[in-house]
Amino acid sequence: MVSRVTVTLLLAVFVLLSGCSGLVGDSGGNGTPTEELPDDPEEFDYAAGFGADGVTDGETALETYNDAVQAQGNYTGEYGYVVNTNDGETDVDVEYRVDFEAETANQQAVIESPDVNATVETYYEADTRYTRAEYEGDQGDVGVENESFPPEQLTASEAIEPLLLNASEYDATVERQDGEQVVVYETTDIDNAAGVLGVENPDSVSNFEATFVVDSEGLIHSASLQLDFVVDGNERSTTMEFELTDVGETSVERPDWADES
Repeated sequence: MVSRVTVTLLLAVFVLLSGCSGLVGDSGGNGTPTEELPDDPEEFDYAAGFGADGVTDGETALETYNDAVQAQGNYTGEYGYVVNTNDGETDVDVEYRVDFEAETANQQAVIESPDVNATVETYYEADTRYTRAEYEGDQGDVGVENESFPPEQLTASEAIEPLLLNASEYDATVERQDGEQVVVYETTDIDNAAGVLGVENPDSVSNFEATFVVDSEGLIHSASLQLDFVVDGNERSTTMEFELTDVGETSVERPDWADES
């Protein structure tokens, strides 16, 4: 669980800086370009945890997504947060390159802010985990530990988890992307912002926009959110962008720094 914990620690720093209180194709899928899109979202073939009115069960939807990512064999995932406060802008960028079949993975998390600049890189190869970190320009030593490859912790689910567990009511539209029928979920319901990025009181939120794209297998291809709120009388603005790419076409190379151990 170390890899995800490492990312979570960086994101926790990001949350503290932002003033929040916590963090939580022409083939495939449900159709082909020759098939008409259903007019009624009820007609879409939803994966477990998803439905025409949104997320029917957040925990199930999250499990479905995790299973769907692993079933692809490999993928590249990227997400980033941008937070604007009175103290300036904080950026957090995370990238996953994972080959579940080869049991290799590269993960990088970068945080840049007026107060903290850090990078953590993790590489998995079979039963070995390599890690190195840089903090304020100081490069640390490479750490090596025996650890079984943890596929369930390498799905980048921490980015979309708040959208599945907190904002459960969405407007659903069936669209076609890259030849595949998908559902685009969207919401602007302020009440659904409660619990997202530590927001406890919807009254503190002036704007909330969330959207994500999911296929009939439960694979979330992209997601985004915009959150404007007030903490202790100060305005905060947070955006998040998430995307999976090169699904089934990602390879993972051993980084040069892993040999420095």
